[in-house]
Amino acid sequence: MASAQTLADQRCVSLGKGMNVSNWLERGWDSNWPTVNGYTKQNLEQMHEAGIASIRLPIYFHAVVDSIAPYAVDTDHVLFDLVDSVIKWTDELDMKLLIDNHHGWDLDNTTWRAELPRFSHLWSVVAERYSELDPNRVMFELMNEPTLLFDKDSLVIMYNDAIDSIRQHTVEHSIIISPHWGGTAMVIPDFEPLADTNLIYTWHVYDPLDFSHQGLTWHNPFFPSGNPFPNTDTTFFEGWLYNGWQNVLDWKQTYNKPIFLGEFGLSTHCDSLSTCNWLEYTMTLVVQNDIPWFYWDWQWDFSMFHSNVISEDSIYPCYKHYLGLYGDDTFTDIDQVEIASEFTLYPNPASEWFMFKADKPFEFSVFDVTGRIVLTREMSPSEKVDISDWKNGLYLVIAKVDGQLFTKRLVVH
Repeated sequence: MASAQTLADQRCVSLGKGMNVSNWLERGWDSNWPTVNGYTKQNLEQMHEAGIASIRLPIYFHAVVDSIAPYAVDTDHVLFDLVDSVIKWTDELDMKLLIDNHHGWDLDNTTWRAELPRFSHLWSVVAERYSELDPNRVMFELMNEPTLLFDKDSLVIMYNDAIDSIRQHTVEHSIIISPHWGGTAMVIPDFEPLADTNLIYTWHVYDPLDFSHQGLTWHNPFFPSGNPFPNTDTTFFEGWLYNGWQNVLDWKQTYNKPIFLGEFGLSTHCDSLSTCNWLEYTMTLVVQNDIPWFYWDWQWDFSMFHSNVISEDSIYPCYKHYLGLYGDDTFTDIDQVEIASEFTLYPNPASEWFMFKADKPFEFSVFDVTGRIVLTREMSPSEKVDISDWKNGLYLVIAKVDGQLFTKRLVVH
């Protein structure tokens, strides 16, 4: 019999090309939530026809769990009927399904202990309800994008408690784990795998955020349209894209654990050339490193179609080509994307100063986590950078050497 880790690896690979069925069951703030006609089996048939093998179903479970002990879960709520419908559809279409505990759990370092028993009880109920489903087809995602104010150690305690709750009902089903700090790749080097071996890991990519979310009025802060990719100027968000991929690939190599890209997508306000550039960069790394993926989303603000009539005729050519949809398998002969790692800074973490390992002068900029430029200057290889008055936290360092862009994460403590 295959080990749990082997099964998790196999199941991760089997996810292949996926789609987030979004703007439906996770929108708990809508007055008419959950709408019974948000998606139909026909929508999933269209996805299947396009070449989508797996569905990630974001769900606002938070709203159906009592806030006081014993934290009763309203399994008679229409939400569960709709989830059950999607389970039936994916079974009939032979598609994989991720049951994703999405919005609502706004946890931080001051609230998580009080919410832990409620969170774990939810997963106990969900796991018991769906324990008989095929574990090679259905998986459980504990939490979408943990908040930035929720530290790693506390999150791991919460994860392990929920995993224990699930394992009381099923040891066969794989559980999906996202790193702290919003599920971004910037912190994944600090996120060590958990003890349970039947786990699959995930992260999200929307960088550069001012590019991917441009023109979306609901996003705060608002990013106006007109941002290209790549950008000729050094940008904080673009640096996060390059450095993030390096982090994920290093983590994958270090720990040899299954990992997939759970969300990525581009606003329909992005210009067509930049969209193609970004997709080429992202999907080259996906293909080179055999990483399963789930696009966000099918038919809304990040749609890959130029018409409300979903078909091969209405998909933008770059999406069809780079995502390999509707049988397009031409994106196979690809050049290697270079992710520079020779350029280093030390010590890291640092408290009083840091310096670079480089053999010639260069320019660099440092950004804090809000995107504010902390420092921009020219640098010689032997100089130290004084950070004695900097606030503790995470910074992004972007340097240009002979026109080549290098990005590094710096921790100040």
